[in-house]
Amino acid sequence: MKPRIKMIIWPLVYLVLIINVCISFILVFRSFYYRSIFVSGSSMEPTLHGNTSDFVDYGLIDDHQNAIKNIKRFQIITSYYPFPDSRDYVGGYKRGGNNVIDTHEASYKIKRVYGLPGETIRFTVDEEKAAAAIAVGSPYSEEAQFLARQALGFEVKGSGENDSFVAQELKFKRKINPEKIFTYKDFEYALKDEEYWIMGDNYSASSDCFNKKAPIYLDNIVGVLISIEGTCKIQSNVEVDPTDDGTKVSYKCTNRKRHFPTYY
Repeated sequence: MKPRIKMIIWPLVYLVLIINVCISFILVFRSFYYRSIFVSGSSMEPTLHGNTSDFVDYGLIDDHQNAIKNIKRFQIITSYYPFPDSRDYVGGYKRGGNNVIDTHEASYKIKRVYGLPGETIRFTVDEEKAAAAIAVGSPYSEEAQFLARQALGFEVKGSGENDSFVAQELKFKRKINPEKIFTYKDFEYALKDEEYWIMGDNYSASSDCFNKKAPIYLDNIVGVLISIEGTCKIQSNVEVDPTDDGTKVSYKCTNRKRHFPTYY
């Protein structure tokens, strides 16, 4: 081999080896540092896809306390519900006890954060636009949805005595049945310490804090969504029967199809 060719080839070989080592390190780090999750249900449509009869989104959450304690508004999180009529309810949630929150078998929800501890959240309704959205007749048509998104407003007030409500721009696409808009009119809730207000992007098919008229708590939060990395099929373990203590059938994310990650 000519010296000049060697000078070109060997650096390329070393470069390929270094790239492979770096990629391997990243994949190992991700596997151990983050938790894998998949989306089940349509409550986060069209942002996240979880139609269990088809391929669903899967990705990673950061379940470390540093991420959980520094949650920002409009981040997407996974959580257990503290509502007694929820399938995963086991008499409240405190980590470390003999509780379903410490297992991977409970049914947890993936939602978007609206209100943070100490804040007061409020929804407002433009009645004229809401009525116009309803009058369209086809609730999920482009015209009706455009009017519905304009009709519903969201405001937040801090915990200070002199703080006032500030309108928040909802920068994500929401799906809502115009018939439900008036149920939000002048709804207000003051969050205490360690209380959070979460809701699904698909308001028409989301069981969340608004439906329950109650918040979730810091101890309910499992992790913060990092990325969606692909789609998979949900396969249940039929040998495991649901029980009445909040646990559920074991599920697996099979037939994975990767795509370029979407980060949140």
